[in-house]
Amino acid sequence: MALYLDVVRWQSSLRVLLLNAFFNGRKEPLTVVVNEHGFVSKVKVGIYKDLCRDAECVDLTAYGLAVPGFIDLHAHLRGLDLSYKEDEISGSKAAARGGYTAIIDMPNTIPRIDHVKALELKLERLSKGCFVDFGVSVTPPQSGDIEELRKLIERPEVMVIGEIFPEDLHLLQVVIKAVEVTKVRKVVMIHPESVEFVDECEKGLRWICRPLEAEVSAISFVNKVVEQYGGSRLKIHVTHVTNPMSLIYAKHFGFTVDTAPHYIYLSSDDEFEKGCIAKVNPPLRHSTTRDAMQYYIKYLDAVATDHAPHSIAEKQVQFSKCPSGISSIEIASSLVLNLVSKGVIELQDAIRLLSIGPAKILEIGEKWGCFKPKCIASYTVINLDKEFTIDSSKFYSKAQFTPYEGMKIRGVVEATIVRGTLAQLDGEIMTAKPLGKPLGDLIWH
Repeated sequence: MALYLDVVRWQSSLRVLLLNAFFNGRKEPLTVVVNEHGFVSKVKVGIYKDLCRDAECVDLTAYGLAVPGFIDLHAHLRGLDLSYKEDEISGSKAAARGGYTAIIDMPNTIPRIDHVKALELKLERLSKGCFVDFGVSVTPPQSGDIEELRKLIERPEVMVIGEIFPEDLHLLQVVIKAVEVTKVRKVVMIHPESVEFVDECEKGLRWICRPLEAEVSAISFVNKVVEQYGGSRLKIHVTHVTNPMSLIYAKHFGFTVDTAPHYIYLSSDDEFEKGCIAKVNPPLRHSTTRDAMQYYIKYLDAVATDHAPHSIAEKQVQFSKCPSGISSIEIASSLVLNLVSKGVIELQDAIRLLSIGPAKILEIGEKWGCFKPKCIASYTVINLDKEFTIDSSKFYSKAQFTPYEGMKIRGVVEATIVRGTLAQLDGEIMTAKPLGKPLGDLIWH
């Protein structure tokens, strides 16, 4: 489908978006005027092409439904010494193709983002190479250095502490003390598995050796630490839960919760059949647990990708030695939208899980992706009627393989708009230069 793109590039600082938007609970034609900073300055119901005379104008009325821009709370863009797996350019292009207008980049890189020098290096790479907006996560120094952690979490670019892995859960009290000293409110992301429950198994059986009890135990431990040491400025977020019991426990303690699409679609049978390609942590569960997660998805706060790319060579070794993680950021949102087509969830649920929920967790909800003045003009255009077949050879990600290969799903991301600029259309990146800015800088604008 051809795009009408009437662009006055020579001097205009205003942009005008002509959209079919999900507005006030229904589809409405909207004209959205965006200022030079990427914030909405005016919204009019109806299509007003006359406003395009003195502005850069993008007409997407021939496309699908514009909704608040998707946010991925949990993406491993790798980079630094792990750039052979993925880097900021390839990973963020993949994110844009998947409809993500912002991502939170995880800190388990080499070097770890647990000291200021590593943070500065990571921010430099993101600023030069990220095609969507970004937040940075940091991890507590293994030495337990509160002062170093304080320097990290004081930075506005740092949106999240963690994900804190099982082997680092003992550092949670260090995190609490550092946050209390800095007097800032931060999201602390927890990988919910207790080390004492974790063992190795053959493929297809890891759900037994890394059982559900490992998740529930970790969540209970986190709650005890928070109660013991205080944590009034902490916002605990439990990521990629694999089963309803973990969700119930986390909610009982007042934590926010997400899952990843592979725990909704895949099972231990896929791990057995596909081996390393389907190896993730926590492991894929039995099909009965997977089916239960589809029912409980509407009670989650968000769906995050846990995009964790590796090289194909690393995945072609013995199962016990291959790293865990899959490339999913290009298709994760479509997997959620497919649940709308299947009648598992409503469109409003999908928007909440992919956009509104993550924005609330990051405490940027009032400014994010809304169709009113002073909001950040980041939107995702979706088409629930289109069907496509997953083909990893077309991924922007360096990890061009997936356990979803050949799956047909209904629900396509047609366009990605980052602060009023068209970042992606019909799977093609539309800007030569990276667009990404730190989310922390934007929300304090």
